[in-house]
Amino acid sequence: MGVLLTAGCAQGGPGEDADAADLVGQPAGTVKKDALDDVRMTFVSYGGGMQDGQEGAFVKPFAKESGADVLTDGPTDPAKIKAQVTSKNVLWDVVDTTPWDAAANCGTLYEKLDYKIINTSQLPDQTPESPCMVPSLIYGYGLYYNADKYGDNPPTGWADFFDTEKFPGKRAVDGRPTPTPGIFEAALLADGVGPSKLYPLDTKRALRKWDAVKSDLTYWKTGAQQTQIAQSGQADMVMAWSGRVYEANANGANFRPVWNNSFTLYDVFAVPKGSKNTKAAMGLINYALGAQQQTKQAEYTSYAPVNTNSKPKLSPQAKKLDPVQETVLNQSITPDFAYWGKNRDKLSKAWTDWLNR
Repeated sequence: MGVLLTAGCAQGGPGEDADAADLVGQPAGTVKKDALDDVRMTFVSYGGGMQDGQEGAFVKPFAKESGADVLTDGPTDPAKIKAQVTSKNVLWDVVDTTPWDAAANCGTLYEKLDYKIINTSQLPDQTPESPCMVPSLIYGYGLYYNADKYGDNPPTGWADFFDTEKFPGKRAVDGRPTPTPGIFEAALLADGVGPSKLYPLDTKRALRKWDAVKSDLTYWKTGAQQTQIAQSGQADMVMAWSGRVYEANANGANFRPVWNNSFTLYDVFAVPKGSKNTKAAMGLINYALGAQQQTKQAEYTSYAPVNTNSKPKLSPQAKKLDPVQETVLNQSITPDFAYWGKNRDKLSKAWTDWLNR
């Protein structure tokens, strides 16, 4: 990242929130010149190449145009957000987070967004819906394999991910207490459940499937660790986010996607409840949704834009990992975000208990 400060340094200054009149009605991707002079605020995301790209695409340009002092912090951590809100000492203003967390905590941990400031007219029709979030980027989540090892006989689906006899080698998966949606779905798909029959998730059946390969697993807990595991050869297959595999390949790895029954996911922008800069936060979100900003973010990171007018010029390597290609979307699955939001605690406990067994 560019300027990485502890969140405790992020607040203060004479202008702790903006005059909403200067922000209302602005087209996505724009902000009035110097509208946020003397506002100090913090943008939070997941670090690595992703956050570098976001800083270059919209954080720094927004600061220059608006006059705001925009600091950055990370990685996004729902537990820290909850602690800040509970203690009434909210130090983060805009967070790039997950739709299931924002949906599950709308109105309690996250502010309802001001759509007089945030212009969503250029967003795709099929995006996560909640009063507390708007999509920030689109990514693929699925099976990626080391082509140097499996090039002549590559895996073609989730059943192969769980077939360690035909495809020997370590697999890297989500080791966090609250996993990315897809962890139970992948196991159920491998066990013969059809995509239309996944919900409600049969977690016991899914975990029995994971039991069969537990000795062959290694775990990541951050996006940066996904990249490192692929780069280092620590695993031959990874269940990972497309942008992190792109970063690994840019640094010499040779991982290829299996799009069959991969997952199409979104990150979202949200504002922690009690932010001292709620109006300015809405202004930053509106700016980040612009076509130019989304185009630059995609070109910097390989994550797909959420503005329908964005036309990024992707490198050949990025095109191979583009999650919104028509051929990819025709065979991918969008998880049930509402189900995950409603059942997050139960699903997290099931996964955490299994990890600790």
